Amino acid sequence: MIKIIIVDDEKMIREGLVTTMPWKEMGIEVVGSADNGKTALEIAIDKKPHIILTDIRMPKMDGIEFLKRIKEELPKVKVVILSGYDDFSYARQALKYGATDYLIKPVNVEELQKVMEDLKNTFKEESDKDLYWLRLQREMEYEIQQYIMSIRIGNRDDAFEILSKIRYKQILNNVSLEIYKKLYIEIMDKTLHALKEDGIQLKDEQRYKYMDLINFTTLDELQEWIYSFTDKLMELVEKSKTDNYRIVVKNAMLYIDKHFNEELSIQQIAEVVHLSPNYFSHVFKKAREESFTDYLNKVRVKKAQALLAENIYKVYEVSDMVGYSDYKYFSSVFKKISGVSPKEYGELKK
Repeated sequence: MIKIIIVDDEKMIREGLVTTMPWKEMGIEVVGSADNGKTALEIAIDKKPHIILTDIRMPKMDGIEFLKRIKEELPKVKVVILSGYDDFSYARQALKYGATDYLIKPVNVEELQKVMEDLKNTFKEESDKDLYWLRLQREMEYEIQQYIMSIRIGNRDDAFEILSKIRYKQILNNVSLEIYKKLYIEIMDKTLHALKEDGIQLKDEQRYKYMDLINFTTLDELQEWIYSFTDKLMELVEKSKTDNYRIVVKNAMLYIDKHFNEELSIQQIAEVVHLSPNYFSHVFKKAREESFTDYLNKVRVKKAQALLAENIYKVYEVSDMVGYSDYKYFSSVFKKISGVSPKEYGELKK
């Protein structure tokens, strides 16, 4: 049932409105009444009515101030203003601040009933819109999740293809521009939340541009913005990936430099940087333009060169000291990188 609160500082008018109107027959329940705006605000916050019928001139908090405060607390509530003949400018101001309608005192019962019936129809339309929106959300959930995944992995082509599918469904279902905006705000909110979890966040100015979406008046404007915004997200993801690559590779290199003399595998290093072996291999090669194995061999050979230059270790000892258990394999790798064998290198440094 629809809930209403009645607010008027004149007791006779307030009680008359509560008792003489056929509220129950209209499907409306009076859940409270008050003689001033301050009390009315407290009751409204507690009871959360659908409609508030209020005088515009009241003690403690006038109708305009009450209207501002109630719209902050209950933005969806419908407020109908009661005003005297000399309060027209005041009533217009109330409409500006979100009042739904106004009635002139003394209140005509038929007029009030008509306003209430109009509000009931408005509630039904809003309810139908909410149901339609929920159905559309359910239908689009798969596309939304696919779009988010495409953004997260940086697949621009897939993201644009999904946007095209969403637009096709919009045309097919004759979705209004208002609902289409709402859908894209939903998509962008979920995408930004997902990226935030990945450590990627829009700067304030970019977030401001995102809010421009609500101001577009044509589908073409909206579509152009969506594609442009998607490109910006892709740039952010790519930059973040590059930054993450650098961090991952730097940590891997530090670990290798410290543990080069141990038996190292790509699986072990991948575990250190919290990536799968295959993905770590891809990231390392993309950042360094050389494989993990090639880099490890270069580090070990450089360390071996320093040891051989001291001329106090045998080749097999150096091999073991830099992490090679097979000194023949060590010699092969050393020659490939240095151009000479370990023995020849040692002799050159005498």
